[in-house]
Amino acid sequence: MFIGHYSVSFAVKKAEPNIPLWAGFLGVQWVDVLFMIFILFGIEGIRFVPHFTEMNNYDLYYMPFTHSLAAGIVWAIFAYLIVKFLFLKNKPYPDATKKKISGLIGLSVLSHYFLDLPMHTQDLPILFDSGLKIGFGLWQHRNISIALEVGLTLLGLFLYFKATKPGPGFGGKYGMQIFGAFLIILAIATPFFPPPLTIPEFSAQALFGYVVLAWVAGWLDKKRIPIGS
Repeated sequence: MFIGHYSVSFAVKKAEPNIPLWAGFLGVQWVDVLFMIFILFGIEGIRFVPHFTEMNNYDLYYMPFTHSLAAGIVWAIFAYLIVKFLFLKNKPYPDATKKKISGLIGLSVLSHYFLDLPMHTQDLPILFDSGLKIGFGLWQHRNISIALEVGLTLLGLFLYFKATKPGPGFGGKYGMQIFGAFLIILAIATPFFPPPLTIPEFSAQALFGYVVLAWVAGWLDKKRIPIGS
């Protein structure tokens, strides 16, 4: 899953309006950010196999440090601690709000595993790479996979727009709607893009995409007003 992960980012904004959307965007993709770095150094592994699934050519054969359930829990706890005791340390929020923000960002990180689960082939470890690996394999069915990505993204956007209202200017009124439409188009078009040929190419494209999408989301989020403000 790619774009569908961002549904969680939009949803947690409704649960806690003080969460910056850029933080949610990076949170839900945090383990993929690490994976893209780890494969550059041979810490984890991917092979490009033509027609490996209908959605992509990724044989994700070794990723216990990012995409196991145990690793997801560890990274979620790490995110909670970093957000609460570093990024929110000097923010003028009540302690309960800081705990809520940190907890939701941590859950966003953990959500990556559970949203990957229906899509991946049996390559998601529970604990260690040598143990049980699971995945329901919807990537073998392109139309179903795209429909799920689009459906989740629309649900997240619906919750986000229920929690915020337009701000001043063109960006405040229409920016997030345009961005949402772009995400939907990207979810539909991504399986038809030319596949990467090398690991550095794959990693660079992905990391660039994660950063740019998070930056745009955060910029446009600032132009909207949480309902109740």
